[in-house]
Amino acid sequence: TVIAATVIAAAGVGAAGVAVAGGWGRSSGPDYTYGTSNPFADAHAVVHVVETGQGKSHITLRVRGVDAPAGNTFGAHVHQAKCDAVDPLLAGPHYQHAGATGTLEEREVWLDVTINHRGNAITQTTRPWSVDQSMPRSVIIHALPTAENGTAGARLACIDLDGN
Repeated sequence: TVIAATVIAAAGVGAAGVAVAGGWGRSSGPDYTYGTSNPFADAHAVVHVVETGQGKSHITLRVRGVDAPAGNTFGAHVHQAKCDAVDPLLAGPHYQHAGATGTLEEREVWLDVTINHRGNAITQTTRPWSVDQSMPRSVIIHALPTAENGTAGARLACIDLDGN
């Protein structure tokens, strides 16, 4: 199933109009949902990846129209490859930045979202490194909140991040 999505990476102006250097180009879906009875089947997702020019990445995920009760949390992470229309596993494992140290969460990009009473959610994180753009990446939204070991259940939706 294809869902409406936009992937935006600011080059020049970031969130709240703050000037930034670098960044990813602008691209749009496609995005895919997987399985039946998927709460993201009619949802809309937007991902912003901003390279700050200070060697950092600021990543924001917004979802709207999720068919899930308020308070439900879904794990979401940057993955190593682009989305596939049929097989969500082809997006690969979580992206881990080469040379990053610390906890698993600090080496990866975790973007868990908690749905509000309108079916919407927003989350953001900043990493002290730039996301490697040498290959297309994606954001996968999972069925469960992210556990300390990085697991988050079935893959429900995929958003391409091919900004190179």
